[in-house]
Amino acid sequence: MKNWNTLEADLNLLMNKHFTKGRQGRSINKIILHHNDGNLSIQGCWNVWQTRPASAHYQVETSGRIGQLVWDRDTAWHAGNWVANTTSIGIEHADASTHPYRISDACLENGAHLLAALCHYYKLGRPCWGKNIFGHRDFSATECPASIAGSQHATYMARAIYWYDQISGNKPQASSAGKPDIEALANAVIRGEYGNGDQRRARLGSLYDAVQRRVNEKLGAKSAPAAPNIDALADAVIRGDYGNGATRRARLGNLYNQVQARVNQKLGC
Repeated sequence: MKNWNTLEADLNLLMNKHFTKGRQGRSINKIILHHNDGNLSIQGCWNVWQTRPASAHYQVETSGRIGQLVWDRDTAWHAGNWVANTTSIGIEHADASTHPYRISDACLENGAHLLAALCHYYKLGRPCWGKNIFGHRDFSATECPASIAGSQHATYMARAIYWYDQISGNKPQASSAGKPDIEALANAVIRGEYGNGDQRRARLGSLYDAVQRRVNEKLGAKSAPAAPNIDALADAVIRGDYGNGATRRARLGNLYNQVQARVNQKLGC
């Protein structure tokens, strides 16, 4: 971004179709995150949306460069839900890989920074998943935003919270938001996202011992199935495995309040 405070993007490449002027009198109250399902540039998004009836306000490239394609004051066609479109800003992210889906470190960092800047500029409050931040799949039958709601979710949200605290001057919160989430990394290891042996050690680096110790603790705890694993359930909720609203409440049953409280703690709400 040329200016995070005024939301001036690195490049303005504005759509000439497939968006709606204004917001029908509604106000922005949320940010919705997307992934490209490919590694697109800002120009690439513009080209695709010339023939496809879709658009988003911003694209974050693999390099971290940010482009604006629809002005914030206008309605982009990105959520698959008209009310959500008129009350949100959509951010697209380029995938560095698709098997598995993953966005680059630069894309993650600047995407999270942009999200934080938008939350501050529009007075949405501290970024909180399910409150003022959502994935595309919360409004449409899709897996979008892929890793941003999955393997990279904890890191993305931690960086968004860190940047929001920096922008808003909430320094005490900032110091904790940037710390690695050992719990989330351990769950990712258990899901197989960090491989095994030397590969796992290389990818986790200096965090290997702490993460592996937590993995061992979590796997050892499986011998006592009577005690529900609130942390694991919270991580599953964050990944979207339990849906939203009444669906989530019904599936979690009498554990709902405990799990939702842990979700809010993990996401810094």
